[in-house]
Amino acid sequence: MKKLILLLIIPFFLTGCFDYKELNTRAIVSGIAIDLKDDEFLVTIEILNSKKSDSEKESTNKTYYIDGKGATLSEAIQECNLRVAKDAYYSHLKVMIVSEEVAKEKMEHILDYLLREPNIRNIFIPVMALESDASEILKTVSTSNPVSSEAIQSIIESNKQGNQIALNLDFETFADALVDSRKDAVMNTIKKEEDHIALSGIAAFHNYKLATILDEKESSIFNVLQNESQNHTISTYCNELEKKWINIDLYHNKDTSIEYENGALKVKSDLKASIINDECHFDFRDPKVYKTVEEIFTKVIDNEMGNLIKKLQKNYSDILKINDSYYKKNRKDLANWYELDIKLETNIDVNKNGLIFKVTHDK
Repeated sequence: MKKLILLLIIPFFLTGCFDYKELNTRAIVSGIAIDLKDDEFLVTIEILNSKKSDSEKESTNKTYYIDGKGATLSEAIQECNLRVAKDAYYSHLKVMIVSEEVAKEKMEHILDYLLREPNIRNIFIPVMALESDASEILKTVSTSNPVSSEAIQSIIESNKQGNQIALNLDFETFADALVDSRKDAVMNTIKKEEDHIALSGIAAFHNYKLATILDEKESSIFNVLQNESQNHTISTYCNELEKKWINIDLYHNKDTSIEYENGALKVKSDLKASIINDECHFDFRDPKVYKTVEEIFTKVIDNEMGNLIKKLQKNYSDILKINDSYYKKNRKDLANWYELDIKLETNIDVNKNGLIFKVTHDK
């Protein structure tokens, strides 16, 4: 009996993981760029270089790049894999960059492939290239950023100081919104500036296609409306003739909400503010100054929030999840959200002598 038990146990110690491979037999893919040319997919993969220099005992180059093309994304990636001397390994993929053309025409194809491909984990960051090919962004390396995919990941994750324009989301979150009929998806945009890469704003989608692009200011306000921003800086003239500025930082006091009410979209914001620059030298001990400050901030908030929502309405992109919020409360769709007027109700508590004011606008 003891011999039988021993025979049953031994195989567990002799077997190993069926798909285990030594790291030195694999080519670790860190980034992937997807472009279109003549209706063909052009794919570039960034591979971490494991070769060591004999003298310095370190990699001569941190990465190298392989290109492939095909009528489908699968064919293009397969061509890349055939050109790699080792087994291409995608489980450590950090970033996927798509060109603007791909974002306009091919996101449904990309989604279909990536959700079916078992060798790619969908926790990487999706970004869209502006003003250049996706491959050009991926191949932009420097001494301070020797691995483009890691640099992009770091830029997005560290964008918390000043105006927050980055979205902290992975491909799975993006895909969930893309396929949801009551939501629209967003992704970060990035561009090349001389010899480095930088955040540029947000790409907004509708029905699997790029609908519009938000610039840096619009992206920051979007994060305020989504309660994702730690602070938002507003700069405006307090004296138009002398071109003197007043600057404040806005913070959430309570979450901003966007709801359907009496035939309009009601945007209710409860914010705190700190004055960080006042070239007009307002005397906040004077009650008359309060009205002046109220009018300055009312105009700016009205323009930034109202204009952003109008832009999204014009492009039918519901990245603010207006219909989804309405459906959860009423169990039916708000079909005409993009035709509704906007009602802004903003409460701001300025950290200067306890200044508090309330602004209500009907558009």
